[in-house]
Amino acid sequence: MLNYLNKKNISGGFTLIELIIVIAIIGILATIAVPAFNNATRTSKVASARALAATINTGVVQSYIESTMTGTGVYPATPDGNNDSNPVKSQFVDADIAANWTFSYADQGAGTHRHSIWTLNSDDGIIVVYSLNSEGAGTLKNYNVYFSTPNVAYTSVGSNVLDQTGLNTADAPASGGNNVPAP
Repeated sequence: MLNYLNKKNISGGFTLIELIIVIAIIGILATIAVPAFNNATRTSKVASARALAATINTGVVQSYIESTMTGTGVYPATPDGNNDSNPVKSQFVDADIAANWTFSYADQGAGTHRHSIWTLNSDDGIIVVYSLNSEGAGTLKNYNVYFSTPNVAYTSVGSNVLDQTGLNTADAPASGGNNVPAP
């Protein structure tokens, strides 16, 4: 009977060595997982910018087609006014999505170029820009929609003649968070 009691008091817990090994394994896994998570977060933000730019481009083309049917044939312009109430902010985008972006606009070239700029609220280095070039007398002939991240040249998702060279001469934002003109 005494032998039975001694066996019952033996602990079935973990040894110190086993605990140290488990903690080391958890540390190694965390070292691998954290950078992967950060990369996934950044990738999702860039994908969000790409989707917003594509949505805006689709809306711009649709608006142009509709205006062509009425005889005007112009791309939609960003009106002057308060940035929060500017209709371009959410004209082509669902209001829930637009709420994640800060909208502003800037003019360059004596008012011949207007850049509508969406900046991601959670990362101001990610921008989407709709640039419109007026060729005088109220015509709105050339546009481009693009997105950019810090230190990376923009990626165009839609253009009608207005290419990167034309935008650069119009002082368009070329890299997210670096040279976005003040509204």
